[in-house]
Amino acid sequence: MRPLLVGGASLALGITGWWALAEFGSIPAYVLPSPGEVIDRAVGLWNSGSLQLHTAQTLAEVGQGAAIGAVIGVVLAMVFFHVPWINRLLMPIIVVAQVTPKISIAPLIVLWIGLGIASKVTLVALVVFYPILINMLARLQSIPSNMRDLAKITGMGPIRRAFRIEFPFTFPAIAAGLKIGLLAGVTAAVIGEFIGATAGLGYLEKQGQDNDDIRLVMVTLILLSLIGYLLWAVVGFIEKKASRRYA
Repeated sequence: MRPLLVGGASLALGITGWWALAEFGSIPAYVLPSPGEVIDRAVGLWNSGSLQLHTAQTLAEVGQGAAIGAVIGVVLAMVFFHVPWINRLLMPIIVVAQVTPKISIAPLIVLWIGLGIASKVTLVALVVFYPILINMLARLQSIPSNMRDLAKITGMGPIRRAFRIEFPFTFPAIAAGLKIGLLAGVTAAVIGEFIGATAGLGYLEKQGQDNDDIRLVMVTLILLSLIGYLLWAVVGFIEKKASRRYA
């Protein structure tokens, strides 16, 4: 409970400071609206159904992209571990793709795939799979030699060895990679919605920017922060459980 209380107190202090600055700081409302004004805007969006629609769109993009990225990351890690020459061949290409700013890649993906959800899912998968790949591959390479020898002595085949040793041993690393990837995935989804979309919180935020609606921008920003934190917390909980089970 102590971290929750400290976090809640910190959040309350931040909101109080925001309110005091908006009310007594001589800052125009079109620059910094008060928390009450932002809440009123959020309630209006909720009553119209717009907030639910755009939030569901962004969650769908992040969820589907994360699932695809996780599968790709796990499969590539297993392939790279068992077939080193493929690792040496493909890893430089993957690294180049990852160091390229995603805001530069997003227009190309949107032009190739279109304005629909598929382009955002692709962008999210692109940023999610890499931390899972790197974490899992490093964990696979750290499997103790006595465990490998035991697998050979007992005659374990590749599939049985993967499910009895490799996946359980690397599960904490997979969870940690997913934890990092999801945070980047939310950002990637918003970038894709900024570039070209018909729905989503990023699209809604862009509409607020184009219409000088600072309250709408702040509503979407707070929601995106909340989504990122909740995803981080859920995967962090799974990571903790996995670390206890497969430490």
